[in-house]
Amino acid sequence: MRVGRSDPGCFGWQDDGVPPEPLKILTVCTHNRTRSVMSMAMLQAGLDERLGAGRARVRSLGFGPEGLPAVPDAVEAMRRRGLDVSEHRSRRVTARGLDAADLILASEVDHVVKIASESPPAYRRAFTLPEFCDRVATDPHAAGRTLFEWATDLSEGRRAADYLGGDVPEVADPTGAARREFEAATAGIEALCDTVISVVSQSF
Repeated sequence: MRVGRSDPGCFGWQDDGVPPEPLKILTVCTHNRTRSVMSMAMLQAGLDERLGAGRARVRSLGFGPEGLPAVPDAVEAMRRRGLDVSEHRSRRVTARGLDAADLILASEVDHVVKIASESPPAYRRAFTLPEFCDRVATDPHAAGRTLFEWATDLSEGRRAADYLGGDVPEVADPTGAARREFEAATAGIEALCDTVISVVSQSF
């Protein structure tokens, strides 16, 4: 099943003409050191388990400096879940990176706004993580659509002006919080990722 119409090379995939083409999911936060890193790790692990290795590729980007490691609390939170993000280094959002993704899951409304500024077409496939979970409840199955098409349909009727002034749920940044608070925030992100994994794996 073909699941995207974007440039596979930006995600490190080469099109060898053999289906299925991987699902391409991008997570985004401010500095690509905490929320997007943890979301990436949990989504990748869950989708690998449900769909099999190679069926999905999850990547993460941010808006801060490049080359920095994930924050220690994020590394430890993922270690407790059997996931290793110790080798992660931050990467910046680019139009090419956005255009390569079938689905973009950001942490904050401001991130989605910046994504739209970097690549206007990407706005139609970009949501905050909890926003996507809310919207997919009204359209829970791809029903023959690619992930690219499904994500685009989920944003139908969402105008930029309404989005900026609306009550869009976000993922709070736990960076620097006490360990108990950080773990509680991580558990919240994990629950949202579980929803994404469930709905995506049921369709693909």
